[in-house]
Amino acid sequence: MENIQSKDQQGRIIDLLYKTSGNGSYRELSAESAKDIALYEVIEFMTGAEEEQKVLKDIMSKIPEDPADICYRQEILKDLMENESLYNTVKDSIDAIKILQFYNTGAKRIREKDNSLSGLLEELRELKVYVEVIETLSKSLMESDIKSEGLLALRETLKAISEDESFRSVKPDIEKIHEDLQAARGAVIGVTLTADLDIENVTAIEFVDYKPRSAYTIMDYKVTALASNPFNKYKYQDPLLTAMTPHLKKHLWKHFGEIKHLIRKHSKYDSRLLTNLYSGLVFYVNAARLGKKLEERNCSVVFPEIAPGHELEIKGLYNIRLAIKGQDDIVKNDFAFKDKEKIFILTGPNRGGKTILEQGLGLISVMASLGMFVTADSFKGLPFKSVLTHFPIDENLTINYGRLGEEAVRIKEIVKQADADSLLLFNETFSTTSAADALYLCKDLIHILKDKGSCVIFNTHIHELASCIPEMNGWEGSSRIVSIVMEIKDNRNTFKIKRSEPDTSSYAKNIAEKYGITYDQMKEI
Repeated sequence: MENIQSKDQQGRIIDLLYKTSGNGSYRELSAESAKDIALYEVIEFMTGAEEEQKVLKDIMSKIPEDPADICYRQEILKDLMENESLYNTVKDSIDAIKILQFYNTGAKRIREKDNSLSGLLEELRELKVYVEVIETLSKSLMESDIKSEGLLALRETLKAISEDESFRSVKPDIEKIHEDLQAARGAVIGVTLTADLDIENVTAIEFVDYKPRSAYTIMDYKVTALASNPFNKYKYQDPLLTAMTPHLKKHLWKHFGEIKHLIRKHSKYDSRLLTNLYSGLVFYVNAARLGKKLEERNCSVVFPEIAPGHELEIKGLYNIRLAIKGQDDIVKNDFAFKDKEKIFILTGPNRGGKTILEQGLGLISVMASLGMFVTADSFKGLPFKSVLTHFPIDENLTINYGRLGEEAVRIKEIVKQADADSLLLFNETFSTTSAADALYLCKDLIHILKDKGSCVIFNTHIHELASCIPEMNGWEGSSRIVSIVMEIKDNRNTFKIKRSEPDTSSYAKNIAEKYGITYDQMKEI
């Protein structure tokens, strides 16, 4: 899939997410995989704003295929994390750009049909916000020590706009009109009454620079749109307001021409230059905030060293979920995928950290591919272009095919998408069928993935699968299959991985002692 980039009014490409001049391609991370690796949980920790969560889910489910895009994003994020003033300015600008988005959507279409003074005032407000954002962002970028190609390009673009002679005249023009409009603080009206005290006519209106006060208050009303009567939806219309409206419009009409002239004069400035940056800025600001939160909790974060090839080495990996939950003494692991070692059979005790390890690898791969920092001490290599998962699902979702049928459908689709650039995470796959059938199915699945050259973590309780590794390593393909286990020391889970054959007796003993069902423990009951 390809990303659509935006251009400013001079045709300059402005894109903070992709470097590759309109050809930024990506692979989609499925909602199922995002859920399996707990990506949505991370996004919810990044921001509590639902709209921003939606933006993040969209961006963070699109994994760039070009390493140049990954490095491009890394540098932008580094600039924001290293320049606190710039970070704060960008964060504050997001709200203003959100206002511009509102003006550019339904509100703009409504205004295009509204040739009233209030409609022009809305366009004036949009122009005012646009000018303020351009000036604020441009100033902050000029004063910051930035190095990223994306922000340097944005700085030059905003600088060119802000230094344009016609742009420099926008602010004074707006200030003059606002000064004129704000000079009128109230209106004094003269009303001629009939003998029955009905309103005969409005005899005079005079605008004054103060708020009139009287012992009598006829009504409280804030005029938001002089072109329409706010009481139209009611059968009864206030006669005084009805009589006043055309006269108020007449007195304000002199501003109509001034504002319309100003809007036309500066019509070449298109706020879409900024609104098209909204999603990218939301991503970087929230990613930077996440990095700050982790550092405040003394959790290590590092930017990946992107290197060519299909080998990946990670030191001090930990699952960000543990940090989010505030867990102390988080256990770290080292992990590596090499040309000769791509498929790992993972076994270990229940609650020994197998799923946490798998999720951690999935999250760290996605974060690295998105150009973010990762939760590790070091990361060297080329991130995966796709992460495919098969975790247990709700039994209610298997009603059409049955559990095994559902697994078969999902696995077939996963295999179809898998290639040498994919990371595949399996969690207790085929665990609901018999041991003999599960072993047969698992071997066939691993065989085809070995042919494809994919990187695989196969988390399973089928310990017999590991004993078949010598046989499976005899299959065609240069990559070896490796058995790894979650370590137990002194009958305690260490949450560390090690290369070893499964030790079924130690797992059973560990579980039995934990739940008090060894022979000696049950004798004491």
